[in-house]
Amino acid sequence: MIYFNNAATTWPKPDIVYYTADTVAKKHGGNAGRGGNAMAVAAAKEIYNCRCALASFFGAQPENIIFTLNTTYAINMAIKSSVCQGSHILISDIEHNSVLRPVIELTKRGVITYDIFDTSGDAGNVIESIRRHLRINTRMLVCTHMSNIAPITLPIAEIGSFCRERGICFITDAAQSAGFLDINVEEMKIDALCIPGHKGLYGMQGCGALILGMNASKYFKRTFIEGGSGSDSSLPHMPEYTPDRFEAGTMPAHTIAALRAGVEWVTTRGVSAIRQHEANICAGIVKRLKIIPDIKIYYEDSYNGGAYNIVLFNIKGRSPTEVSTLLNERGICVRAGLHCAPMAHKKIGTYPGGAVRISCGVFNTEREAIRLTNEIKRIAAMPVK
Repeated sequence: MIYFNNAATTWPKPDIVYYTADTVAKKHGGNAGRGGNAMAVAAAKEIYNCRCALASFFGAQPENIIFTLNTTYAINMAIKSSVCQGSHILISDIEHNSVLRPVIELTKRGVITYDIFDTSGDAGNVIESIRRHLRINTRMLVCTHMSNIAPITLPIAEIGSFCRERGICFITDAAQSAGFLDINVEEMKIDALCIPGHKGLYGMQGCGALILGMNASKYFKRTFIEGGSGSDSSLPHMPEYTPDRFEAGTMPAHTIAALRAGVEWVTTRGVSAIRQHEANICAGIVKRLKIIPDIKIYYEDSYNGGAYNIVLFNIKGRSPTEVSTLLNERGICVRAGLHCAPMAHKKIGTYPGGAVRISCGVFNTEREAIRLTNEIKRIAAMPVK
């Protein structure tokens, strides 16, 4: 299988990630915080080491690293542990359902109201759109850092400064950007960064994180889940301090350890080097696709000097699902449809049918990219029934 669905999950993983997950599961299989035996202590050490790795990578503090199942859980935790009755929330017009659906649900319950700001144009245009949608009760802004379907990146540092100056809680969905773009929680004034372990950090599925900024204690007070924390067990409520306040139940030590291995591997390889490699692969794909008749590439001009690892396209007369199926029959994996991001597809003009997404990873090669575009060319030339 030639794999170009890295925006869903990167594959393959570095060998050290597989090795670490296997080793920790076999040798450090105790339950962290649930006993003083050697295996439990070893598991706790693995978890702490990953907190330190993530803290260093994203410019945060280890105690502010909260492990979650994935980015979606981190986003839900961030929003629902800090939202107040009657608050007004801002989201962007390219949000994934991981942001849209929690906001819609809170609106249906009568907890919040929300508005959508425009992401078109440069940073100044985006900030001006945010400014126009502000209300006296605007308490939170939640947005993606990087679109999961198109070459669109939001000016996170500028948005963070805007929110910090106005006391607005700023939550960032970094599902696509973590490991691909440079992120520093404090420098960008992010109050909550929501990340996956299994995408650009090259960890395993089943582990993500909510990373809180130093200013976050004023916002994130309500617990999202309650239960055993492995500490202060005599209390009838969750501990007041992080990360224990937001982590209940057994932690997946082997998956967390694999994430640490992935973060260290990405650090050694270099985020900028990974970004350049993936961007080069994508640029080559776009260059070859745009000369094929009946191919529509969305945001094609963005690849001129931009660093992106996603290409969105359609073939005239063929549904995205048909194209994806034909590529799969040829041993090539892409993803078709709405990609859990109907808002973004509406903005781009590909709703409701969606489009075909090619997403590159660090292990993709130019040879694979040439094979991909050759097969797309053959599919585009096939007679439409």
